[in-house]
Amino acid sequence: MYNTVLLEKKQNVGILTLHRPKVWNAVNLELIKEISRGLAELEADPEVRVVVMTGAGKSFSTGHDMAASDAEIKELIDFNEGALNTFEKPLISAIHGLVLGYGLQLALTADIIIAADNTTLRFTGPTVGSVDPGSILLLPAMVGLNRASELLFTCERINAEEAYRIGMVNKVVPHKELMPAALEMAGKITRMAPLSLKYTKRALRWGLLTGPVNDFVRAALYYTFASEDYHEAVRAFQAKQEPVFRGK
Repeated sequence: MYNTVLLEKKQNVGILTLHRPKVWNAVNLELIKEISRGLAELEADPEVRVVVMTGAGKSFSTGHDMAASDAEIKELIDFNEGALNTFEKPLISAIHGLVLGYGLQLALTADIIIAADNTTLRFTGPTVGSVDPGSILLLPAMVGLNRASELLFTCERINAEEAYRIGMVNKVVPHKELMPAALEMAGKITRMAPLSLKYTKRALRWGLLTGPVNDFVRAALYYTFASEDYHEAVRAFQAKQEPVFRGK
């Protein structure tokens, strides 16, 4: 039983849908745990060859839920994301609307990203006194170190076409064609040998989400979420004001 995700199967394709549409699929501890549990369930299903991850409602995800308590944030950092980082079947993100912060990091964990033409992407860590952990690990391999630095330092919004141009997404389609395009891509992959796909993915991902860099990023999360700047960002968000950061 899931409260924040939907799981379904279409032949050999699993579909995992983020389902907190009233808050634009903002990521809280329950959602991230259920994504991990849902992926583990699909991983264990021998009929599922490929998984498509998408979001319900107007957006894929607007990122970290700023209503989360300090205790929930600590548990979120400590949570072993398991299947999110070790999922060995091909994973396609089908994204649309706002794809921000933690939501964008979720999208980047996929092997293939298909974006609707109404997609807006933005990293948000430094805008809320934190860091974008998964993006720090994955983005340079996609777009190069200098471009990754620009996106993660400035937190500028980019549209789907720009994301395609720099290599963040594989394809851009009209919004109404998003899921058909993702399922078409998934269908092509289901015809391939599963073990070949598993070991190809394992080789491609080797070291990206594990090792000393991952440990350093986790430490950075602890430090920044405990900072005065993060709590200033929460206060400003609730008051609908611009935060004033002091580097403390």
